[in-house]
Amino acid sequence: MKSKIIFLIGISFFSLSAREMGDFVRDLKFKPLEFEVPKISSVKQPSGVEVFSLKNSEFPIVYADLYVYHGKKHLGKRPVEITRLLEDSWELSGSKTYPKEKFLETLEFYGATFSVTIDYEKTMFSFAYLKSTEKEVLPVIQSFFNAPNLDESLMKTTKGKLSEEIKRRNDNPTALGSRKAKESLFRGTLLGTSMQLTSLESLSLENLVQFQKEILSAEKRRFLVTGDYDLKAFDNFFPKFNEKTDERESELITPSLLSENVKKEGKEIRLITKDVNQTFISMIGVLPEHNHPDFYAIQVLNYIIGAGGFNSYYMREIRNNRGLAYSAGSNTEFQENYGTIQFFAMTKTESAKEVLSLMRELIQPKLIDSLTEEELVRAKNAIINQFVFQFEDDKRTLMSEVRRRDHKMPDGYLQNFRSEIDRLTLSDLKRVGKLYFQSDKLIVTVVGPKTLESSWKGSVKVLNPED
Repeated sequence: MKSKIIFLIGISFFSLSAREMGDFVRDLKFKPLEFEVPKISSVKQPSGVEVFSLKNSEFPIVYADLYVYHGKKHLGKRPVEITRLLEDSWELSGSKTYPKEKFLETLEFYGATFSVTIDYEKTMFSFAYLKSTEKEVLPVIQSFFNAPNLDESLMKTTKGKLSEEIKRRNDNPTALGSRKAKESLFRGTLLGTSMQLTSLESLSLENLVQFQKEILSAEKRRFLVTGDYDLKAFDNFFPKFNEKTDERESELITPSLLSENVKKEGKEIRLITKDVNQTFISMIGVLPEHNHPDFYAIQVLNYIIGAGGFNSYYMREIRNNRGLAYSAGSNTEFQENYGTIQFFAMTKTESAKEVLSLMRELIQPKLIDSLTEEELVRAKNAIINQFVFQFEDDKRTLMSEVRRRDHKMPDGYLQNFRSEIDRLTLSDLKRVGKLYFQSDKLIVTVVGPKTLESSWKGSVKVLNPED
């Protein structure tokens, strides 16, 4: 039986200063939630697709995602632009039976949706439809997998769209700073390679068709379905792919590889020159893989330092108490073989030097060693309470389970997450702080005017947005 959790929190206040608001949120007390993680099982179809499902007949809608494990990491020496070119072309191509706009128009007529995303690890096809239209909708979607409809005119249209996107990608300082930070941390890998106009123009329809063929022929596939479904409807939905395609050796990104890139960048501040009023500051570094004993302690310490919103030191000290930044915080990303952490702030140009100094100060061992038991308990309870939202709908529940398997997390990871967080001590936080939260292990990237070069007296490497 699925339980539903409703949060109703009413807060009234009239005239709180920034500091008072931070203190108010910090002092809120929440008890850990009690809930059960749904049990998920999987079956394998004769076509080779592994099916994950959670039944919910409350609404007559079916939600489905097909994961095909062939993505950007499998490109080899091909240009990275091909992934976006194919992804966006697929939106317009349809199938041989329902070509171009007829494909989406037909689905929209029945109230169905269809989308495609190609990421680093895999390609994801997502669709949803009303149960009552299943017999009409599934053949339309199936026609895409059987005979997609790429052609020269579609590719030309998509190239034009992506060319404009590349030309405008430096408009937003935050997006520009994050892209340049990623380029430096992932240098030498496909993740560290940004799209270029010359590479985009060099791609041909033959390149797209070959990449499409590799994706649709990939052996490892997982199908996630929730809602008011009938699994029998998908018995013959996915064709058996008997034809073998050339398997390209995929790159492997590891913490040691990323750490070498950090060392190569050195301690210089990378100033990306752009005439802006609001300067963006990023400090990005390396974390271990998802399935690592330090994962839980890193999550809690990161929450206290920058990821906890008004509860975090970054928001409280940089934004609320001193008024130096419009926003400040941190985020982590964990993958199967590596992890990353990024600290960031958006501030006035004249405050950039002071903000960067404070960002560094707030992750030093002195501060981490001064954390209190009360701060630890508050952070643990918040993370445990937020964890429930991974299960707020069946689709997210299935996605969490598949991600656990993709990252080779242990059985019972979702069930044991709360107890693993709850058992952490201050000594655990101090230990991971010294390992991963050190400013000399982070690449600093600043997006702002060239006048900032004088702020750090020679320790700056000046770059243009497209360097």
